[in-house]
This record gives sequence, structure tokens and C-alpha cells, in this order.
Amino acid sequence: MDVDAFWALIEQSGRETSTKRSRREWLENQLGGRPADDIIDFQKWLTLCEYQGNTWDVWGAGTAAFLTSSADSFLYFRRWLIGLGRETFERVIADPETLFEIPETRNLIDLRTWTAEEWPEFEFLGYVAFKPYRDRAGLDLCTLHEQAAARAGLGEDWDTMRGTPPDHH
Repeated sequence: MDVDAFWALIEQSGRETSTKRSRREWLENQLGGRPADDIIDFQKWLTLCEYQGNTWDVWGAGTAAFLTSSADSFLYFRRWLIGLGRETFERVIADPETLFEIPETRNLIDLRTWTAEEWPEFEFLGYVAFKPYRDRAGLDLCTLHEQAAARAGLGEDWDTMRGTPPDHH
């Protein structure tokens, strides 16, 4: 699976479903019918996007807009950005100030009234490859991460992308 196929799946899942749960299930079903190599590549592209968004500028914009102050909430926020599609994701990553211009942000005026679907997080996007990989390859989650890391070429940086932005960004 190349990066274009990854984004095509992400974007189609948004068109085909109406909730985060149904979107996760749709993606799991799509990956479940693919070879293990595609599932590993999906995880690789997802993680590379998470890593790409792991900057102080994106952290600052997310915190200013949505109070994403913990490492976990920042990771789930980046997954939400990925879920918005390639064009929006790349736009916000290139210029985090544009976060305040996208419709998904402008429509969220009062956080006390947000529904679970509106909340700017998509934690479960990070887990969609797990079950299909286990079912297809018969291997565990650690093996999926190891194989995706090897393909991504992130090396030691692989673990740092999950937490607060590293100093080198």
C-alpha cells in the first residue's frame, strides 16, 4: 500500500460512515480483506503522519483550540487531523494556524456542548490495523509495530512520536 492508497482509505472511510466507531469498523473490514503487507503499510503511513504532526507548533495550535494538553490527547488530536483527510491534514501541518480556519474547528464554539463525534480526537484510528493484522498474519501487536517501524525508517524516533513533541522539531 502506497501513501495514496492509505489516504484513499482514510477519506473513503469518512464518506462511507457517520460515526467514529463505524469508521473504525469500516477500516478494519477493509484492511481485513488485504494482504498482511498492506496492513503493515497502513500502520506505517498512519504512524508517519502521527510523527509528522508531532511538532511544537501543532501542539500549540491544538492546545489553543481544544485544550489538548496531555501527550495522549495530543496523539488522539493528530489522529483526528488525519481523519479529516489528506488536504486538511497537510494544510494544518504546514501551517498550524490554519487549524482555526477549517470548518471542523469553526463549528466547535463551546466545548461544553461537544458530542463524542464532534470532539477533536480519534483515538481508535490508531488501532484499526491490530485485529486485521492478527487475523491475517497470526502475529501480535508488537510484531506489527516492529515491521511498520522497519518500513518507516524511524528507528529510535519511533517511540518519541507518541509523546510530547521532541526538542528536535
